Amino acid sequence: MVLRPLEFKDCLTDSLVFRQNLEQHEKELERTSKAIKSMINDGKELLAATRHLAKAQRTFSETLMDFKFECIGSQQTDDERTIAGALLEFGKLMSRIEDERKRMLETLEQFIEPLENFRKIHILAAKEGKKQFDKQTQKFCSSLERYLSLKTKINDNTFKEADAQLDMERRGFNQASMQYVLTLQEVQERKKFEFVEIVLMFMRSLLTFYHEGYETAGDYKDYLNDLQLTLQKTRENFDNTREQAQDLMLRMLENRGMTQYLSQAALKSLEQSGILRGTWSREGYLYLMEKKMALGVTWTKYWCCYNKDNKNFYMIPFNQTAGMGKISMNSMGETLKLASCIRRATDSIDRRFCFDATFEDKQSTMTFQALSEEDRKLWLEALDGKEPVYIRPRSISEETSLDDTGFQFVKKCIAAIESKGLDEQGLYRVVGVNSKVNKLIAVGLDKKKADKLSLDEYEIKTITSAVKNYLRSLPEPLMTFRFHSDFINAAKQEDKIKRIHDIHTLIRQLPSSHREMLEVIIRHLRRVADNSQKNLMPVANIGVCFGPTLMRPEEETMESIMDIKFCNIVIEILINHCKQIFEENPDEAVYGTSAELASTILPSSKTKHSPQRPYSNVPLWQQDMQDSKHIYENRANLPFAEARLSQASLRFDEARTNQANLSFTETRSSQVSLPFAEARAKLRPVDTHNTNTGGYDNQSYNSTSGSSESLQSNHVYSPKLHSSSGGLAVTRPGHNQYSNNSALDMANRLISSTSDVPTLTSSINSSTPVSMTGSVTGTLGSNSNNSSLRLKRRTVRALFHCEAENENELSFEPNMIIKNVRESKEPGWLEGTINGKTGLIPENYVEYID
Repeated sequence: MVLRPLEFKDCLTDSLVFRQNLEQHEKELERTSKAIKSMINDGKELLAATRHLAKAQRTFSETLMDFKFECIGSQQTDDERTIAGALLEFGKLMSRIEDERKRMLETLEQFIEPLENFRKIHILAAKEGKKQFDKQTQKFCSSLERYLSLKTKINDNTFKEADAQLDMERRGFNQASMQYVLTLQEVQERKKFEFVEIVLMFMRSLLTFYHEGYETAGDYKDYLNDLQLTLQKTRENFDNTREQAQDLMLRMLENRGMTQYLSQAALKSLEQSGILRGTWSREGYLYLMEKKMALGVTWTKYWCCYNKDNKNFYMIPFNQTAGMGKISMNSMGETLKLASCIRRATDSIDRRFCFDATFEDKQSTMTFQALSEEDRKLWLEALDGKEPVYIRPRSISEETSLDDTGFQFVKKCIAAIESKGLDEQGLYRVVGVNSKVNKLIAVGLDKKKADKLSLDEYEIKTITSAVKNYLRSLPEPLMTFRFHSDFINAAKQEDKIKRIHDIHTLIRQLPSSHREMLEVIIRHLRRVADNSQKNLMPVANIGVCFGPTLMRPEEETMESIMDIKFCNIVIEILINHCKQIFEENPDEAVYGTSAELASTILPSSKTKHSPQRPYSNVPLWQQDMQDSKHIYENRANLPFAEARLSQASLRFDEARTNQANLSFTETRSSQVSLPFAEARAKLRPVDTHNTNTGGYDNQSYNSTSGSSESLQSNHVYSPKLHSSSGGLAVTRPGHNQYSNNSALDMANRLISSTSDVPTLTSSINSSTPVSMTGSVTGTLGSNSNNSSLRLKRRTVRALFHCEAENENELSFEPNMIIKNVRESKEPGWLEGTINGKTGLIPENYVEYID
């Protein structure tokens, strides 16, 4: 059950909706109290039954230990001694378990008292708060009615005294109301941890007892197995002995001629939730003057709501002192269409704060009394009366201080953190000294001093606190006020794939400066999380630190505070899927299956998934200064291939795979193309091979310039097969190539990214069988298999986009079905038919589906 938060501002209006919400909280509190009381009683009964069981088990164990075996014969065998001591060991085993049960009972007895204390201290305190709240409600409402019933002919001093008295009563009522709301909220929140902690202690004691039983069983396992073998051996000996004894007996009887007296049997062997609440311009209590024929005029208290857009006026009779009873806003009340509103002249009625309203559905004029002069002004303003006070609505500003200085400051701080502080324990969780943090922010954001800023003199915790404080102090958070509720709603979805997709889509809708800064932050946080074994800051901890930092609502309410946990979930998703979210389009991104997302594991963890490039730990300042001679490529195509690779279903012969040797050989390409360089003014980082570490580093380039040889010629998409040491390797002209013992399909998928970064190729011995899901199964390098493939026509599915470079090739889109596919005479190419046209298709761009 989910309860609506109790807002403090609702305590001031004391509305009908507030009372209904308050009643739900009170009912939930009463249910909790009864449940805890039942738990206490059941717990006492459980303890009593456990004590009785313990006593019976202890008595039984003592009986076992006191049992004496007498064996036939002059001396016992080893087996007989083992069997004779078995019951003694059984008794000791039960006694050991009962000793642990005794300790468990001593712990469980402490379980009852904390439950009783929780119920007495917190729940009963809330009930006492309710009594005080009801008392103040009665007192205030009575005082209000006396105040409103004062006649206009009374002197001013009396009015002043009445005003002062009413104000004092109102403050007392508001204080009692807010204190009661706070107490209810505290009890509900305290129940989550304090109450559950008590039950957790009980379960730990119970599981400790069961675990001790498991450990005891493990200790006695060998003894029990040996005893079972001994008993089985003894049973077999007994059968042999019995047969021999019967045979002897029969012989003895036969010798005496008494077989007829032996019975035939002796000769044989013996053997698985509704509340009405829309967008109202004005809500509050009004007294309606009603004329009664016999009693004259009466004033009835109503809860009224008005919508200025459609001029709907909703009213329902309600008095707080009468209680909720069976009142329901969905079944009672009246909705009228407002026609006009006029302030009532003071001398025309004997009550103050009155105004008249006419409605289209009513022929007569209705006279209402507000609670004060200020309240009447607000009602007149909302109802477009004669005394409106127009308030110009505040416009939402899209301007922020995300200027170049802010970007420079954040990147410089991140560079310092990554260069010397990634191993710092509690990174971003431990805060720095406030004065030092403010000084650092002031200097870092000063355009005159920013270039001279040196972070060597600052502690890591000061730098991290400066980054968080800067992001918090932005006029609008990075995730913006506009999309805040959308992000929260996306995080609340049960379908994890849809949850990530919606967040991905919202990220693409952020202002460019916000999205760019967010990408810088999230990629940095991913590197922090990758080093969590040293800094003790996994993704969950980082989400707690940056959820309220990167996301916040425009208006802070109790409901928004309750939603902070969903902010943390959004940040966790951004960190866990930063490559897909910032590099791929939402419609093309592959996040994994629901089963894989159920237990998200960082790539830095030890997993059995397909090999992926590790995230770079190179600081930003080093990335920006990388040698421009490194080969780079438009990053738009690379992630798509990597995502496909990570999701590919590959099956290997594990024994043979482990026998292969991994080797990397780097060659430089003289012809590298940048397909979409003109379409994007700014290149994002790409993964490039690091010859020093043997891994892949994330490199940043701020422009399309820097390597003239990268833009000289057209890219040639022509996969070719090269034989090396009896194996096969798939390469493309102009690519850096490596040798890898992974499956050939993995190499093909990497190459199909159309990236000029170093690619992985497969060098596998021709005698090694490799089975690939959705691909050809057989012995690589076998001419007989190739011949059979040319003869058999098959169906394939396109994995990636391909643009034909000549009339002999075919163009296709991802997931397109290609039929009549057979191997061509060109190595690395297949022949297929699309829409009646036959041509060449790259073999590593497709997978077999038949």
